[in-house]
Amino acid sequence: MRLDITASQGTQIFKMITTDSQFEPEILEALINLIRAKKRSVFIDVGSNIGIFPLILSKLMQLKDNETPFKRSSQQVPDISIHAHEPLPMLQEISRKLMHDNKVKYDLQEIAISNTKGEKSLYVSAMSDSSNSLMEGFRPSKDVIQVRVNTLDNLYLDYLSKAQFDQVILKIDVETHEPEVLEGAQSILEKIRPIIICEVLAKRTEDRLESIFKSKDYAMFRFTGACWTKEQALFGDPNYEYRDWIFVPEELLGDFETQLQSNLKTDITFKTGKSALHKYYRRLKASIKRRIRN
Repeated sequence: MRLDITASQGTQIFKMITTDSQFEPEILEALINLIRAKKRSVFIDVGSNIGIFPLILSKLMQLKDNETPFKRSSQQVPDISIHAHEPLPMLQEISRKLMHDNKVKYDLQEIAISNTKGEKSLYVSAMSDSSNSLMEGFRPSKDVIQVRVNTLDNLYLDYLSKAQFDQVILKIDVETHEPEVLEGAQSILEKIRPIIICEVLAKRTEDRLESIFKSKDYAMFRFTGACWTKEQALFGDPNYEYRDWIFVPEELLGDFETQLQSNLKTDITFKTGKSALHKYYRRLKASIKRRIRN
C-alpha cells in the first residue's frame, strides 16, 4: 500500500515517519487487529492532527481482499465508519489535502471535544504542531485562537444509539485534556461501552483518568514495548516513549484478548522488520526518499 503524505511536510508526524520509519505502530496494529475481528466498527479519532490514522484506515478499506490486513480467511472486509476531530485550521487543511491526494474520504470535523458546548481557547504550541492543547500552560504557546467545542455525548450518543455496529473504538490524544473529553462522554461510556485508546502523560493526567475508567468498570492495558499488559493502576511512561493505553469494558475482556493479544508476538515486533506494519513503513520511507531525490 502506498500513501502520499507530501502535503504534510514540516509537521511532526511527517518527521517521525520519515526519520524513525514509524508513527505509533503499536496503536495502528492494535486498531487493525480490533477492526478486522468485527463486521462493522465505528472509529472516532479525537485530536486527529493530520489524520494519519483515519487516512490509513480509509486507504486500507480500498485495498483488494487479498491485499488488506483486515481480511481473514473467507471473512468479508469489515465496514468502518470513520470520524475525526481536529480544531487547528492548518492541520485541518493538511488532512483534507491528504484525503484528496490519496482519494479517500472520512468525516473530518473542526470541532474540538471537551466537557461542554461553546468556545474555548486553543493554545497553539511553540514547540510542535502535535502538542496544541485546550489546557493553558501545557506547552509554551505562540498563539491562542478561539475554537468551537462540544461533547462526545452531544455529537455521537444519538447516532451511536441508533447505528448498527459491532463495536466502537474511540482514540483520544488531546495533550492533557483527555479527562475533560471523557467527562463529556459519560453516557457513551455507560451505554455504548467503546474500547478506548487514550494518551496518558506522566505526572499529568493519571489520577483523573484512573478514577474515570475505574468508575465505569474498564480494564487498563499498557504497552510495554513487547506486549499489551493489564495493569491495576494507571501511570505514565516517564520516558514518554509509550504514551497510549487501551481501556476495555470488563464485559468485553474475553473478546479483546482474543482479538488482540493472540496476535501480539507477531504483529507488534515492529523493529524486527517482520511485521506487515514495519514493512509498510519501510516502503513509505523509501517512497518519500525517491520523491525527494526527484
